[in-house]
Parts: sequence; C-alpha cells; structure tokens
Amino acid sequence: MAENSTDEPFITDTSTADSTQVGCTSWLLMSCIILTMSTAFVFGWGLGAPNQYNVFTEKFLSGSNPCIVKPPDDSLLNLATSTIPDAIVAMGVNVENPMEDITTKIPTRHQIRPRFNFVLELIKGLPQTAFLIGAFIGALTGPHWTSCLDRKKSVYANFVFCFASSIFVILSYYLRYPSFFYTSRVLLGYQGGMACVIVPPYIGEIASQKVRGAAGASFQLSLTIGILMAQITGLPALAGTCRGWGWGLGIVFILPLIATFLLFFVPNSPTQLIRKYGNEEQAKKDLKKLRGTPDVSKDLTTIHAQSNAEGGTKSLSVIAVITTPRYRWPMITAVALQFAQAFSGINAVFFYSSKMFQKAGIPDNLIPVANILTGFINVVATIVALLLMEKVGRKPLILGPMSVMVVVFGILTALVEVNERKNDPTLGWVSVVFVLIFIVCFAIGLGPIPFFYTSEVCRPEARDSIQSLGQVANYLGNILLSLFFPILNSILGGYVFLIFCLLVLSFAIFLYIKMPETKNKSIEENEKHWNITK
Repeated sequence: MAENSTDEPFITDTSTADSTQVGCTSWLLMSCIILTMSTAFVFGWGLGAPNQYNVFTEKFLSGSNPCIVKPPDDSLLNLATSTIPDAIVAMGVNVENPMEDITTKIPTRHQIRPRFNFVLELIKGLPQTAFLIGAFIGALTGPHWTSCLDRKKSVYANFVFCFASSIFVILSYYLRYPSFFYTSRVLLGYQGGMACVIVPPYIGEIASQKVRGAAGASFQLSLTIGILMAQITGLPALAGTCRGWGWGLGIVFILPLIATFLLFFVPNSPTQLIRKYGNEEQAKKDLKKLRGTPDVSKDLTTIHAQSNAEGGTKSLSVIAVITTPRYRWPMITAVALQFAQAFSGINAVFFYSSKMFQKAGIPDNLIPVANILTGFINVVATIVALLLMEKVGRKPLILGPMSVMVVVFGILTALVEVNERKNDPTLGWVSVVFVLIFIVCFAIGLGPIPFFYTSEVCRPEARDSIQSLGQVANYLGNILLSLFFPILNSILGGYVFLIFCLLVLSFAIFLYIKMPETKNKSIEENEKHWNITK
C-alpha cells in the first residue's frame, strides 16, 4: 500500500491540528490486522482447538490409537445378556423381597457421582497446563525481547515459536511421540504469552489517543476469531477426525507465514524509535502514515514529554517498577484486571466446554454445535465492544458486565444442580443460553480491556514490565484453573460456579474503587485518579 503523496486522510477526517485526535486511517487499520491476525489469532487457535480434539488426543497421549474403538467391557456385556434375576442379584438386590430392597440398592441418577480419580483428572488437564506454562514463561520473558529488539523484530521472533509448534505437533502425529505433542503445546503457549506482552503496547503506541481503545480491542477480536475458526476446523467434516486432528492443531502456521512478508510494510513504534533509538526522522515519517496528516507535532510533543519524565528513555525492569511508588497503582490495577480475566472462568469454558455441556445435559452429537456457538457469540460480542469502546468508556464496560456475570453464575449453579436430578434437555439448553450470556459479558469488558489498559495508564519506561506482570498474573491464574477446574467440577458439580461468582464480585468491588476511566485521557490525566504528581 503506497503512502498518499498529499498526506490526505484515508478513512476519517483529519482536519484537526491535534494529531492525537485523528481517527482510524488505512495504515493503522492495515497494521492492526497484520499484527493481530498473525499473533492473537494464533493464540486463540491454541486456546480453542484442543477442546474439539479431546476425544482423539486423550487416547493418543495414553498410548492408544485414536482410530481404534475399544470393545465394550466383557463384564458389562455379560451383565447385559444375563437373565433378569441374575442381573438383579448382581446389583445386590434381595431377590426374595425385591420391592422392599430395590429403592435402597439402586440409586437414582442424582445420587450417583462419577468415581473421582484425582490422577486421571490431573492427566487430562496436562495439555492445557503445558500450554499455559508456556504462556506464563512467554509473558515473563516478553520484555526481554523488546529490550533487545525493536517491536517489529520482536513480532518476527514471535512467529518462530508458532512455526516450531506446528512442526512438533505434526511430527508427534506421524511419529506417535506424545512428548512432541507436549513440546508443541509449550511452544504455542510461549508464542501466546509473548504476543500478549509485545503486541498490545505496539498497537497502543501506533494508535492515536482518540481510537486507542478500539485499536487495542482488535487484539482480543483476533483472538476470538482464532478460537472460532479453530472450533469450526475441528468439526468432523473437516479436521475433527482420528486422522485429521494433527493437522487441525498444526495448520495455524499459515497466517504468520503470510505475515512474514506483510509485516515489512507495518510502521514501527514511533515511541520506541524516539525513546530507544533517537530516530525522530523515521518516527515522524511513520506517524504521518499512521495519522494521514502532515502535522504530527502533538504526537511528537507527547512522546518527548513522556521520555523526559521520570524514568527517561530507559525501559525499567520489573523490580524497578515494583519498588517505585509512581508506578504502584497503575501496576496493581493492571494486575487486578488480568487476575479478574483469568478467574472469571472464561478459559474453563473454552478448555472444558464439551464436558460442561455434557454435564448440563446436552446430547453428545450437539456438543460441537454448542462449542461453535460459544465461539461465534464471543466474536460478535467483541465486535460490539470495539464499537462501544470509545463511546461508553472502559470502566462501565468492565463493571456493568461483571455485575451481570455474578448473577449468571448464581443461576448456572441452580440450573446445573437441578438438571443433575431431572436430566431435562430443556434445562440443559437453558444452561447453554446462560453460558452464552456470560461469554457476551466477558467479551464486552474483561476480554479486550486488560490487554490495552496498561498502555493507557503506564508511562513508556514502565509499560513493558507492567504488561509482563499482568500477563504473568493472568497465566498463573489460568494454570491453577486448568489444573484444578476438572477436579473441582467433578467434586462440586454445578456449585463450581459459585467460586467464580465470589471471585468476580470481589474484583468488581476493587476495580470500582481503584480503576480510573481512561477513555480519551492522557497518562498524566489518568495518574490524577491516584493523586500521582511526580
């Protein structure tokens, strides 16, 4: 795409002299699409795809051939073909007086809890745990990439982990090496955790203040599209077969491969060009592209003012950020948002939605449809959030949906527990409706906002470290969720939602008190919320 020789606006009116108030331009739109579809989309694929292939991967990882159906247990077959009196004796019923004993010997459905096997449930969660451990490490080391490389080269480095992950999962499929599968999950998780640290600040630094929230929400939008496309690809008509699951997990490398060539045209971060490399000429050239206007003096003034403030041009380490009072509340609220996102239970929905829908009474043949419906609703709701971001503001989009989520969790608890006793398909579908309402609430607020909130409240020198801390908190929470949600779900049944209910309520109260409204505000204006003066 060539630069307009007259520097006229591409999409929006840029007649204002304040370049920070320019809307979305062609260059900004193109940059956001390339950056997010090659990184966030891949991360979303890693989150959503495994749930569609659990029936195959669990057999594969246990050493079985996913294409071989295990014959029924002989003891059960003998019981089924035995005479009725023999079957009754086998169940422990007194044949001499069966009517007196049958109600105590044969439990009803709601009295039966599946035999809980801690080790088995822990093993089932290992693939997602490996993914999240990789994401944790990627988030922890993310700032080191941007300290050694510029933001664009860091994105190129991110592609390498996606390529390596695809190679390992395809090799594991053909060579029958479960260890390669786990390696693939760790690598793809690392890609996602690293992307969450390097890409949202990149977008925040190339977007104007006026559309910073909507541009930042594009990361979450691409992530949800990745989840949805992974779910669709996992249908039995496509890759959701015993012979196709390996490619269903590995084919995600295509978008980063295309972006390897397109990323060359994406402008680099003007903030980093000035602060780290002192290249104001290139920064000005890129800003003119991104803003579609020849006058970018306001943006340059803002960048210089932030560079000359406390912290200077040097990026601060995590330890320095933690021990500096000026960054304390931006850091705490950013970490709280990430913890709230993790402990809201959203990844439990996408990791284990099949099991959740099964528990809710949905027929097995309709569970893939329910899974795709969750992905579709997630995408649509994120698009709505993107449109509302600059109109409603950040804080209402966080607190309003979180309040609804508290109510939804209470209703889901009752629905699932009642359906354990009645086994009513209607109640099962009502549960799905409330799961979808929960997804809408998440996608509007807790989904996109934590990713770009750091760029709105943190000064450039602390931005990468605080983004990293937030993501580390997020993945630490998700690792715990991945390990223990199947266990808690088996033990507590529907009451597991009460845990999420209490957690979301606690975070909502804290954010109501301490989170500022950041819509169209400078970092200095946001700092006034915490009475930060220097």
